[in-house]
Amino acid sequence: MTRPLTGIRVLDLARMVSGPLASHYLAALGAEVVRIEPPGGDPTWATPPFVGPDGVHRGPRGPQDIPLAPLRRARGKRSVVLDVKHPSGRALLLALLRDTDVLVENFRPGVMEALGLSRASLEATNPRLLHCSVTGFGHTGPYRDRPAMDLVVQAMSGLMAKTGSPDGPPVKSGAMIGDELTAVFAALAVVAALRQRDQDGRGRLVDVTMFESLLNVVWDEPVDHYEDAGLPQRSGNTDFRAGPIGAFATTDGHVAMVLTDDAQWAAFCDHLGRPDLAALTRAERRGDVLATVHTIVAEWCATRSTTECIAALRDCDLPAGPVEPPWIGRHDPHVAALGSLEPLGHGALAGPTGFLGPRLPFRIDDLDLGTTAAETLGASTDAVLRERCGCDDAELARLRADGVIG
Repeated sequence: MTRPLTGIRVLDLARMVSGPLASHYLAALGAEVVRIEPPGGDPTWATPPFVGPDGVHRGPRGPQDIPLAPLRRARGKRSVVLDVKHPSGRALLLALLRDTDVLVENFRPGVMEALGLSRASLEATNPRLLHCSVTGFGHTGPYRDRPAMDLVVQAMSGLMAKTGSPDGPPVKSGAMIGDELTAVFAALAVVAALRQRDQDGRGRLVDVTMFESLLNVVWDEPVDHYEDAGLPQRSGNTDFRAGPIGAFATTDGHVAMVLTDDAQWAAFCDHLGRPDLAALTRAERRGDVLATVHTIVAEWCATRSTTECIAALRDCDLPAGPVEPPWIGRHDPHVAALGSLEPLGHGALAGPTGFLGPRLPFRIDDLDLGTTAAETLGASTDAVLRERCGCDDAELARLRADGVIG
């Protein structure tokens, strides 16, 4: 069965998280993705945790151990090891680009030019090529040449200042939201550019920045006027506009709830037997009154288990849930029912049960959006160079002897 991007060829030159994850999404949508890595692989191949014959651990304990992190982002791709800094490697890369639809890379501005892969050379090689460039800050502006990592961009975008308790320090997101969200925008931009190419036949640069991806999240609210209105930069797990909202301690954990609607609040007060509080409107549940409301909810939760709290709140049809550890997906019946996770299935994982990665978080009728397992580093080098560059055994042997391929 065909998928939306069946027939689209993608070349993934990216490193670390955002670019490889973007091309993984394209692979899940049906694109044929070839991942190009230097000899030894990208830095994530040295990132813990590792898994091997004796289980999961912080560092590699033998030649069979592999890192789990890159296996998620390498699913659905053919793995090629190619030194694109070597003249022969660059020539092979250009040969691959001649029949490629999309190039994905996340180098800093100027690196592609240093590799002899300027926009002009790419256009000369393949006028229909879509070049998706994922950077920290973009190709223009005063921050253009700054190195960028997820935490740095969270800080510079205002996201960290918006996260955490009012009386505490700025806090980073528990997930690599800068990298992860940028990958989503990059995949979306590529799909849009492909549709545009269908209309005008032109290749073009697709410029995606982590900085703007996070600005997009921060500025979803009118944050530029928070200070003018005397509103706090951050409010922790609560919300200054209404409540109760928060994660409240129980006898054995925490329960998260959001009761901003007046009807929701009234239903909770009826359960508490506090009709005197039920009349407080959303507009009244702010400021000092909101602090009192949170104290009442906290005291109610503190004498009950998480299960008891959830049961009571569900009986009232109120939005609430337990605060779970990040690995809950392995055991959650709802995750199983949705089919949200799939086995990584890498050949080196002797029995992939327990090693899981997320599928695309949406479903399209009659389409399978799952992906094949990640390949061993360089597993498809020879096959891809034979199929698309016409290399024979002698040439492959020479390239390998010269350290160009692996």
